[in-house]
Amino acid sequence: MAILPSAERLAAIGLAIAGATILALAFLVLSDVARESDLHREVLVVQQQQDSLEALRVRINGLVAAARLGAATGDAEAFRALDRHADEIDERLDGLQAAEEAPPDVESLVNETRLLLVNARSVAGARHKGGAEAGALAVRETERVAAEVGATLERSLEALTRRVSDRSLARIRVDDRLRRYVGWFVGGSVIVLGGLFVAFRRVQQRERAAQQRIEWLAHFDPVTGLPNRALLTDRLSQETARSRRGKERFALVLFDLDGFKEVNDTWGHAAGDRVLAAVAERGRECMRASDTLGRQGGDEFMAILPDTGEEGALAVAEKLRACLCEAYPLDGESAIIGVSLGVSLYPAHGEDAESLLRAADAALYEAKREGKGRVRIARATGAHGRAAGRRAAS
Repeated sequence: MAILPSAERLAAIGLAIAGATILALAFLVLSDVARESDLHREVLVVQQQQDSLEALRVRINGLVAAARLGAATGDAEAFRALDRHADEIDERLDGLQAAEEAPPDVESLVNETRLLLVNARSVAGARHKGGAEAGALAVRETERVAAEVGATLERSLEALTRRVSDRSLARIRVDDRLRRYVGWFVGGSVIVLGGLFVAFRRVQQRERAAQQRIEWLAHFDPVTGLPNRALLTDRLSQETARSRRGKERFALVLFDLDGFKEVNDTWGHAAGDRVLAAVAERGRECMRASDTLGRQGGDEFMAILPDTGEEGALAVAEKLRACLCEAYPLDGESAIIGVSLGVSLYPAHGEDAESLLRAADAALYEAKREGKGRVRIARATGAHGRAAGRRAAS
């Protein structure tokens, strides 16, 4: 009785094992390639949801700004702008509810935003019946509700960012599994190794390119190539911490474009994107390599100026104002837009990122209220502001 099988049987067993290994590995690879494709689709969906929420934030900011202006001046055009923003927000809320995959907290967000619309639309009636004082009361309630909506928006965006991170980690795990398959494949068959290695390299290159794209989109604005809100917030926090440790100063400049909506309405959104890209290019030329220029969203931008005091910050702001007001060539014509800028200083206007942002934002809206196309510096607050005031008085 034969103890070992014949060569033919050994060959048949070897071929059967090799075939089974190839089929198993092919199944595992195809499963992971399909999983990688699903993860890529999920990331795209999340990015679309982020874009929708950012667009909603821009409309809400415009709604609150129109309510403030209408309550303060009684201007009919401001209330018409308020109604337009409200209608656009209504449409976006309907779209969020009807979406096949809705963002997190969508029901809370929709309910709070609809309450905001009710409050904002009541400002005109309050202003008409009770004058500026009643309008101001209505605006304060509108701003309170807008703050709650903003907090819900932030929670939704943070949840979406976590989803992107989770999907990225899952794609890394897919890549790790593929590496293990290659190891098994080397032990089984050199021929299978060659075929699997080609497939693996293709998946790896696609995964790496997609990962780099995801990381870039998570930190940079695709229209202008500038740091986006998330990266700006991180850099502002880092600069605040660095300045606090070194007892140094720095400046924060917020600015947005006056008349940008007319560019979109007249030439279309593609032309508007070209204008935003040109704004980014001009803005970079006005600043040092050590400064950070980024896009907050919509037509609002932020500049962080390390080791800069009031005089230097105002000089940069004026340079930006002059540069950005020059004509933008579009399809054989020229678009003229303005820019309003608000400046805050560390530590005179705040000792943390949130305070500095609020101060710069208040200065920006002051510039807009005074007629746009202006640079305004924030009012000093807190201990540093009182000390500055005492020195000025003496």
